[in-house]
Formats: sequence, C-alpha cells, structure tokens
Amino acid sequence: MESEPQPEPVPLGVVNKMLEKELSIRENRLRCIECGHFQPVPDVEPEPAVEEVTEEEEEPTPVGPTCDSCGSQRMTLIEQIQYAEELGFESVWLAEHHFTRFGIVPSALPLATYVAAATKKIRIGTGVSVLNFHDPVFMAEETAMLDLLSDGRFDFGIGRGQVVYEYANFKVDYETRTQRFNEIVDIILGLWSTPGFTYHGEHYQVDDLTIAPTPIQKPHPPMYLAVSRTPGTIDDAVTRGLPMLTSANTPDEDVLGLRDMYAARCAEAGVEPQWEDMPFLRVTYVAEDQATAEKDPQSSMDWVADLNGYRRTLKGGSEIYADLDNWRQTRPEDPPNYDSRLKSTAYFGTPDKVAERIKFLRDQHNVRYYTAHFSYGSMEHDKVMRAMKLFAEEVMPKFR
Repeated sequence: MESEPQPEPVPLGVVNKMLEKELSIRENRLRCIECGHFQPVPDVEPEPAVEEVTEEEEEPTPVGPTCDSCGSQRMTLIEQIQYAEELGFESVWLAEHHFTRFGIVPSALPLATYVAAATKKIRIGTGVSVLNFHDPVFMAEETAMLDLLSDGRFDFGIGRGQVVYEYANFKVDYETRTQRFNEIVDIILGLWSTPGFTYHGEHYQVDDLTIAPTPIQKPHPPMYLAVSRTPGTIDDAVTRGLPMLTSANTPDEDVLGLRDMYAARCAEAGVEPQWEDMPFLRVTYVAEDQATAEKDPQSSMDWVADLNGYRRTLKGGSEIYADLDNWRQTRPEDPPNYDSRLKSTAYFGTPDKVAERIKFLRDQHNVRYYTAHFSYGSMEHDKVMRAMKLFAEEVMPKFR
C-alpha cells in the first residue's frame, strides 16, 4: 500500500516572513489581560481619571492605561516594559513562580514571547526559568523559538528552584533537584547544537533527536545560572562558564560574599570572572526626595516580606487564597524590620543617593551590570513609571 505523499517543508526564511507579518500587526500595542483586546499604546501617559467621590464610596481611582473594550486597567506590565525600552534600559527580566500571588507568572517563556512581539530592541531574560518543572526537550524547542521570534534578544536565566511546596505540587523529588537540573541543562545545550542528539541520564533520556528551529544566537543564547549560598551552585556556574544570577531579596552582604566566592573559584579554575554579564539585582525606587523614596514602597515591601515568609511554611498546596492577616498574628518569627531591609536589599532614594550606592558597588566590588527591580509587590503603576523615568534621566547617564 502506497503512503500518501508528504507536503514539502516550508523554508525557514518563509516562516520568518510569515511571523514578521503576524507580529507587525500587534507592534506597539497593549493587550488587556481581562478580555484579550489589543489597542494602540498611548502617545503620552494618560492622566488619571477624576471622579466625584461620595461619602459612602471612597475608592481610589486606578492609574494606568484602560482597555477600550472592557474598561480593565490590567495592561500595565507591557506598558512598563515598552517605556523601559523607550527610556534606554537594556534588558527586562521575567521570573517564574507557581501557586502564588508573588509575580503571577507560572511560565516566563510565553510572557517573554509576548514581550518580544511588543518591543523592538530591549533584551528579554528569564530570571529564572525553573527547569526541574519542565520537560527538557520542550524547553529546548520553546527557547529556540523564542530566540527566533525575538530576533536574538533572548537571555536564558535558569535555576533549580528551592520552594518546597512547588516541588510537592509538581510531584518532583526535592532531593534529586541538582542531578535533574544538570541533566536538563545538558539536554538543552545538546539539542540546540547537535543534530541527532542522544543522551541517557538517570532521570531523562533522548535518542537521536533533532529540533527545529535552532536558536539564532550562536553558539546559543546567553545563559545565566541562579546560585544560592551553597558552594556547589557557585562551582556549577564556574564549571559551565555561566554568569551568576542572585535574588533581589538576598542582602547586599550575602550577594557580595557569593561574588567573592565566585571570583575565588574562577581563580582556582584559571578562568576569567564574567563581571560584565553578571546582573546585580536590587529592588530600586527613585524619587525627588529621600523621605518619599523610602515611604512610597513600604507597603509593597512589607507585603512581599509577609507573603514570602508564609510561603516558606508551606509543604504543599497554594498560598493564593491564604489569609495573611490571620497568619501575621500567629507567625513564628517577625521578618527583618523595614529599616534593616532598606539598608540590606533596597536601593531607595534621590537620584544622587542611588547613583552614589551604585558607584560604590562598581568601584569597590566590580559590579558592572546593575539591574533595577522597579515593579515590586503591589507598587502603583504611576509610581513605577515615574521612578523609571527619574532613574533613566538622572542616574543612568552617570554610568555611560
């Protein structure tokens, strides 16, 4: 019995043209999270709506772009990223978190693809993709496709994750996380570069497999490895030749200690540290005066501290509907007070004050890639936009 003739594959160049045409339709547009409606980005930041407030109803008017279709104002994330590109920021980083209100991005890659369609030149990083919750073959294909759609603007931040309840919900053995992670990295790198790739590990196997497309960036998209306070993760970064990624919630002293450990391991291995490509991520807020800069983010900082404190108590399930008010009354220990967090993890202040602290990092600790985390917790959209603008206009020029 004769088999039916198979259609000729579409040449990659034609695929690229088709994708470019599709993406151009949505260029410079915002998409409503509620209803999916696309609309043009406003030329100027919209003025907040003014409504008459009665004594019975005193709800604040939200600030930000409003969906023309359904009236929702949940279109702020993409506007912030597009504004960052306009202001001259070089990269945006998207985190992955599960079963939580913190970030609400269970998979960073679809969001990164959406960002690629809405921007032109800003680099797009995952900070991080938790590899142990994903199939390695699928991740190799997804990231290669993202690199294609972004025209080579993808930075692949990777980590093994350390949230116990996430592992429990995905039914992944927490004790095997390091070996699983290393196998997944090996498979992704192999599939990106090797036709007919074969790999047999303890947890994952691949036989004579070729993926298409492969990444645009050669030999592959830049990769960044999330590290913890354990020497093993530092050794992995040095062995694989990858820059480190550290958390915005880790105190300065600890992050700088990790960098010192990394430098020592590089010296032992006879390799150069990758300072130019190593993000130093800090929660950042800039205002015209110091008092405002410290006051505006406090409620967001406190909320994140409480939320993460509660998440660390979970062995399974979700915190999305958790009663944080009740938990605060019974918590086993209080988080560090706000003043201590201002000193250890937050870069809040006037442009001159923030620039002074970044200059100290550069001159004393060889920090070359400062990464500002503006949209943190429940920070209001208009405050995030103002802080970004002030940082771009009065801090960034001091380092160029």
